[in-house]
Amino acid sequence: MLVTGLVLLVSAAVLLFAAEGKLRRSNGEVQRTTAALLQLDEIEALVIGVDYSARGFALTGQDLFRTHEHDKQIGLKQAVMQLYGLMAPSQHAAIENLGDLADKHAAVYAALVSKGPGQLKEVAAVITDPVERKKRYDVMAALSSLRQEELDALTVEQANTAYQLRYTSILTFLIVAVAFLGGTLDVMARIWRASGAHLARSPAAGDQQELERGDADRRVRTA
Repeated sequence: MLVTGLVLLVSAAVLLFAAEGKLRRSNGEVQRTTAALLQLDEIEALVIGVDYSARGFALTGQDLFRTHEHDKQIGLKQAVMQLYGLMAPSQHAAIENLGDLADKHAAVYAALVSKGPGQLKEVAAVITDPVERKKRYDVMAALSSLRQEELDALTVEQANTAYQLRYTSILTFLIVAVAFLGGTLDVMARIWRASGAHLARSPAAGDQQELERGDADRRVRTA
């Protein structure tokens, strides 16, 4: 019984270790998802930044806007590439699609900047042209879709982790309870056996004393 209790306690320890590993993986998934969501926010900010910087240069001719537009174009490509290391392989096709859409949107404003300052009509055309505006909407829609996929995957992961932890806690409690009960019964059985052995020895000692008294009486009568 004692060996069984020890085996159960070891099993409980193994379950707790597995649960702790699951919790670590879940925390890692939360951190990865947070990083991916922040990266998507950065891409959205760069998309808008390319738009505004190009318009600023086209309207004012200030080199500061042109520099900003150039830097944001480069940053946008790099930010999209970094998503591959933050998201699951199943999402890589969606990331590639996002990169293509972002390139199409950015090309519109790169062309606007290349025409030089003072392009009021060109800026107005870019703003009002539904075809050009759709390119930006497509990028935003792709970003929104990736965000939702990340949030959905995180929700499923957290739900699975919570279920696993509850299951492990209940099973561990039952194992410890059974091990404790088994140990208690084993101790009680040992006490009972010890008491029985003592009781078994006690009558024999009494019989021996009675025999000795009988011998003493016979010796007295003989004398």
